[in-house]
Amino acid sequence: MSVVSEERFASGFLWDDYMRNSEKNLERFHDNYDKFTLEEEDAGFLAAVDTPLKVLILAEDWCGDVVQSLPPIVRMLEGCPSIAYRIFRRDENLDIMDRYLTDGSKAIPYLVFMDDGLNELARWGPRPEDCQAIMRDNKGRIPMEDIYPRIRSWYRQNGNGPLVTEIRDVLERIA
Repeated sequence: MSVVSEERFASGFLWDDYMRNSEKNLERFHDNYDKFTLEEEDAGFLAAVDTPLKVLILAEDWCGDVVQSLPPIVRMLEGCPSIAYRIFRRDENLDIMDRYLTDGSKAIPYLVFMDDGLNELARWGPRPEDCQAIMRDNKGRIPMEDIYPRIRSWYRQNGNGPLVTEIRDVLERIA
């Protein structure tokens, strides 16, 4: 069964529309989008993906992980002419989000990769696996306000390399 209909998928935001309809973290979003670059090999791979795919992205502008990861994700998908993506606000689309919980949480960003008929092929989110392990290994053991600095530190140390690798791995499996 499809996650969404063609009509609902088409109603999601593209990057510019998402930014126009966002209120929080705008400078960081734009900065992360403008500064993101791909290695030549990764850019070539993305440009060569020729399988028609659709990617549904659940996000919110207040989420630090979304601010960190959504701009590079969008830039990567924009480099794939055969991929159509749409961004949906998590809190306005809980019927979708509830299908993609991470350890019982409505964690974002969350990507659902689908074929041209909107049949689910793969999922990714809400963070690169090694970063997600920080949350998984510490949630419920230490206060959340102590976990988020560790996650931010991980992003500072690792940049977007693990994100690019994981998205590329998904596309290599399904495209």
